[in-house]
Amino acid sequence: MINRDKDSRHKKQQRTSLRKLYGAVCEMLLQFFCLLPVKNNKIVFDNFGGRGYGCDPKYIAEELLKSKRDLDLVWLTQDVHTALPNGIRPVWYGGVRAIYELATAKVWVDNVKSALRIPKKRNQLYIQTWHSSLGLKKNEQDADILPNSYVRRAKRDAGMTDLMYSNNSFREDKYRNRFWYQGKVIRCGIPRNGILLHRQERVVNKVKDYFHIDKDKKLVLYAPTFRAKAGSEIYEFDIVQVIRALDLRFHGEHVCLRRLHPNVADLGRKITDTDLIRQATEYPDIQELLAAADVLITDYSGCMFEYMLTGKPVFLLIQDYEDYLKKERKLYFAIKELPFEAAFNEQDLLDRIKNFNMERYLDQCRNFMQRVGMEDDGNGAKVLANIIIKNIDEEAYGD
Repeated sequence: MINRDKDSRHKKQQRTSLRKLYGAVCEMLLQFFCLLPVKNNKIVFDNFGGRGYGCDPKYIAEELLKSKRDLDLVWLTQDVHTALPNGIRPVWYGGVRAIYELATAKVWVDNVKSALRIPKKRNQLYIQTWHSSLGLKKNEQDADILPNSYVRRAKRDAGMTDLMYSNNSFREDKYRNRFWYQGKVIRCGIPRNGILLHRQERVVNKVKDYFHIDKDKKLVLYAPTFRAKAGSEIYEFDIVQVIRALDLRFHGEHVCLRRLHPNVADLGRKITDTDLIRQATEYPDIQELLAAADVLITDYSGCMFEYMLTGKPVFLLIQDYEDYLKKERKLYFAIKELPFEAAFNEQDLLDRIKNFNMERYLDQCRNFMQRVGMEDDGNGAKVLANIIIKNIDEEAYGD
């Protein structure tokens, strides 16, 4: 027993020593990389700490590809086999190479307060896209509790950020006053919303082909948010019964795409596809699912505000409303302030689907958008791509 304790302490000391050595090596490399010159045509993108190809960074990158400029587009990813368009090269998010790419890039584009952040040079541009265009759940300085480590990282990140943007006055005010940020905020469309406002049949067909769904079927997307203090049962309800109600109300045959939050992706993998339900948690880009869907069912996810722009129905299923407010997150808006049909149980959801009034719904959406000052023309990706190109050109030509 004594020998086992000694072995355990020895292994723990070895791990501690290795971590210190690794940290020292990284610090030396960091100091070296900070001396390297910036490559004026290099742009580095990150999506949720290397988790897939999506969100605003994706749509900004693809707009830059359309420019046909000589650009070196780097995508930081936890999986270097992630499918990327020609012209975008993957680099492993957690490696030394990622640090090198950041140190030598002209522009950083990120949608989270990344832990993989090195000191920014004066001639580098950092665009923080954030991952919520409006958002229902309180975050950053409005959140009840934040770990000290996150607050330190968020403050450091905000101090290096050069540009943020918003399609609504509510979020713009939050960026200016609740994000520890003192920099520039511009008003423009959200890049990822272009695919919603300029709906393309090819995206609808792409999604249906991916899930082997007949072209004449309608799609309902179920996309709940993450709970830290609830079990898997909170994501369960009689989806088949809801599909039948949607069939009757909206005159067609629906198939449900069930997309759980990435933090609970394992739950999605345990459920087998059926004729009426497909597991969509691992589909790389939720924005394409939103663009293809005819109806959205969610709870507290900010995707409701983006889908609202399509003019298609949004239903909220919030069976844990009181518990969520007590145990998870506070909300910026009371449920009754939202323009969506909110159901507190399954039967309530069925009734609201049956009695859904499209004209009243669209009127409520218009009123809500006016209240929060939301305007989006679907051209946000072009605006941000032009800002990046202009920054590169000014550096190149000394303007």
